[in-house]
Amino acid sequence: MIVPERLKLLLKHHRGADNYRKLKVLKGEDVTQLKPPEWLIEDFIMEEGFTVLHSDAGVGKTFLALDWANTIANGWTWFGKKTQKTTVLYVLAEGVGYLGARVTAWKNRRNASIFPPVFYYTSAVPLFAPPGKLPTTEQLDFLDLVESVDPGLIVFDTLQRCTVGANENLQQDMGQVVAMIDTLRQNFNAAILAVHHDTKSGESMRGSSVIRASADTTIHLTARGQDSGFIEMECTKQKDAEPFKPWSLMLTADKESGSAGLTAYQEGVKARDYSLLKALGDITTHRGEKFFNKAWREAANMDGGRFERPKAQLIREELVEQTGEGRSKQYSVTKEGWDIIESETSRPVPRVEQVQESLLEEDE
Repeated sequence: MIVPERLKLLLKHHRGADNYRKLKVLKGEDVTQLKPPEWLIEDFIMEEGFTVLHSDAGVGKTFLALDWANTIANGWTWFGKKTQKTTVLYVLAEGVGYLGARVTAWKNRRNASIFPPVFYYTSAVPLFAPPGKLPTTEQLDFLDLVESVDPGLIVFDTLQRCTVGANENLQQDMGQVVAMIDTLRQNFNAAILAVHHDTKSGESMRGSSVIRASADTTIHLTARGQDSGFIEMECTKQKDAEPFKPWSLMLTADKESGSAGLTAYQEGVKARDYSLLKALGDITTHRGEKFFNKAWREAANMDGGRFERPKAQLIREELVEQTGEGRSKQYSVTKEGWDIIESETSRPVPRVEQVQESLLEEDE
């Protein structure tokens, strides 16, 4: 404890210093005038917030992070979720060789006319420095880059590659990493999205609990089925809002780029079901157009139970309407089904003008 006489002397000397700055406080109803933060992308990344996206290796974290970054840079909606257009700085510290293909796949998947204005830095950034050496020259170089780009969102992919030298299990080391993240947030008014790995068990994110405790939002991805491309997204922490309901994601190949594109939709229809719904929408040239089972099945490229079970689910959820009986049954997308299909992009879903007699034939 500092004795009163010494405390008075210390404070007198402190107030006389050239760099003295009296701290400000708010009182009473002043706090009610503070503007609450907005979302850069609704439910997922808060303005000037800290979001951690984590999963096991190879699940699809980078595909999702790139999807969000490019969507926010364009100011488009993300599968029905609003975004706030801002400059994005994406630090890709691993998997750089696939970056071009992945961004091209995004452009193709979103039917974009040009590449989004995202700034990419393709080296690791030192968020950690040993005690007594903060900030390092490398950190100052990065802070200088941030100041010149002036991003509203900074993505670190992955957090582990940007914390070289730190013991991610030590609270002290990861506390310094969080301090650098806070430096970026507070000095540049930037939101942070950190892409992070899970533990080997896949039950939680790697490292000290400091990361989770400091985050405003944590989001967990889980693969559903080996090499299926189906992913479940769950909110595991939401500090200042209600946790969002689970989402289903699906990665599908993009032949032109050699990479994959992402499809997403909120809880209510599963990944396989959505694939089937989208197939029916793709062969429809006008609302209300009906197709026999064979046409729909061929468009989806599914057979047997892989087709029948999700078909029945879509009908139960009234996303697809069934008319007729027996061999005369036909199927069409309902208004609710079209709402789900069109929510995946801010642009109209293209219609394939394909009306052929062979597509309208009944199963033999």
